[in-house]
Amino acid sequence: MSDGGAGPGRQRVLVVAAYPALRAGLLALLASDPSLEPVVAEGADLGGESGAAPAAIVVDYSAGEPEEILSIAEVFSGAPLVMIGADPASDGPGIAAAPVAYLPSDIDAQALTAAVRAAAAGLIVLDPTIAGATGVHAHARASGEGESLTAREREVLTLVAEGLPNKAIARELNISEHTAKFHVGSLLGKLGAGSRTEAVTVATRRGILPV
Repeated sequence: MSDGGAGPGRQRVLVVAAYPALRAGLLALLASDPSLEPVVAEGADLGGESGAAPAAIVVDYSAGEPEEILSIAEVFSGAPLVMIGADPASDGPGIAAAPVAYLPSDIDAQALTAAVRAAAAGLIVLDPTIAGATGVHAHARASGEGESLTAREREVLTLVAEGLPNKAIARELNISEHTAKFHVGSLLGKLGAGSRTEAVTVATRRGILPV
């Protein structure tokens, strides 16, 4: 496995958070694991001196802006996202595509570093306090109609309904394939759908897509 541009044997992890105190806290938690090399994702030098993709991107979603997350995710389209304080039913890529991790805001160092390593290895990590006993999609349905889709998600949904894969959606909207994948996962979560076909069915039933 690649070390993500870090020192020998260490995996480089980018940290995204809205406030310095949050960034410092996450850096401290990640630094407790000697196999990880956490750095703050900001400024033009996101790729570091080597320009290599990180092993993972840790995002404090509770105070962050989705567009900032998307912009950083676009720079490193192959890096898994570790979302803290986010809801997989409505935020980020959801669990429709691996690797990704969803963790609670009160995550401790041991659980955080374990989740980072798992996501970097290509796994899906869903904390049980977030998922609940019945799973994320059941949680999404229990919330009723769910959150409204953004304008971009509606555009993506229309293209999904036309049968376009992520690569074609990215080309149609002039965005990266990773961003298209992010939007597809987000709309699946908001609709409480486990597949693209189910998402189109649910959206049509709710009047989001024209018949």
